[in-house]
Amino acid sequence: MGNYLEDILSQPDQLERLFEAYSEEGFLREKMKRLSEHKWGNIIFTGMGSSHFCAVGAGLYLKEKGIDNQVVSTGELLYYEREIIKENTLLILISQSGESAETVKLLGKLPEQVFVVGITNEPDSTLAKNSALVCPLLVDREESVTTRTYLASVCVCLWAADAIAGGEGCDMTKKIRRGTECLRKAVQQSKEYEGKIKEFAENCSAPAIMGRGYSMGSVAAGALFLREVAKIPAMEFDEAEFKHGPLEMVEKGFKAVILAPEGEGMLMNVRMAESIVKKGGEVLLITDGSCTALEEERLRIIRLERSEEAAAALFQIVPIQILANSLAKNRGICPGKFRWSSKVTSSNKDIPEKVFLFPTDLCYTPVFDT
Repeated sequence: MGNYLEDILSQPDQLERLFEAYSEEGFLREKMKRLSEHKWGNIIFTGMGSSHFCAVGAGLYLKEKGIDNQVVSTGELLYYEREIIKENTLLILISQSGESAETVKLLGKLPEQVFVVGITNEPDSTLAKNSALVCPLLVDREESVTTRTYLASVCVCLWAADAIAGGEGCDMTKKIRRGTECLRKAVQQSKEYEGKIKEFAENCSAPAIMGRGYSMGSVAAGALFLREVAKIPAMEFDEAEFKHGPLEMVEKGFKAVILAPEGEGMLMNVRMAESIVKKGGEVLLITDGSCTALEEERLRIIRLERSEEAAAALFQIVPIQILANSLAKNRGICPGKFRWSSKVTSSNKDIPEKVFLFPTDLCYTPVFDT
């Protein structure tokens, strides 16, 4: 078993450890909760790659609460959109290593009164040292591409969003607990649906990944995993946008993975799956809902345990991770090994240490026994 597959199988235990640590009253209720006590000029989630996509659900959660925010890549924020960062901005900066080049450069260019929440797996990183509030991921380092650090980042972003919205942590903790239980079940059952994935992976050279709403983070991260692990040009789509032009790509040989969790968009996602099949394509439909779609030769359905839609990102990614493994093996590639880049795109440039003008009791790095 390679490191990549071992990392996938380790995800439930790793998130369980994170869950137990963050469930401690001193962090969620006393520290992170204070994010709701300040009137922020604007709220920005930012990261690169999976550290960008992990915040999509958190951003949507806040918007459903009527709280405006933006989820933007750090590269765009650094070079083209930096003017949106004002002195009263809450900047939630996500970098698993804490040393990504864009992250380090952005930290050195921030206005003085920007409040930085650093989400990172490295407590001694540049990001951690320059954050007013550090939210550690508390998972083991990965030797291959991102797996458990991505899911841990999803959890922490959701907790942060709940805190900003004035939540006590209990409701979101219940959602994350259920999502973690569904993750364990998805990993345990992976052998049962592995056959469907292997069939779908045959002659699969440029799959499309699509979904709606809370699944859009998984769509983007899933396509990235396929590109990194299997080295194929996987495409990501908003399922609603797919109808407006890209649908013309569908013909015999076209393959799509569609995420259809229980929720507002499930029926529309299922109808898209059926439409693609009718036009000659093949679909791997991943759902935790009570959809009535009938499995057939070109419509393979993976049914997962049900959870609230906001937490579906914690487990619906598993079949895509397994698919990436199958596609890599089909191409004779060692899953998760980088050829032209590395897991961390870092910068060696030093930046001046920031001086924070916010209350010192928020400049807090929790210490957990890992």
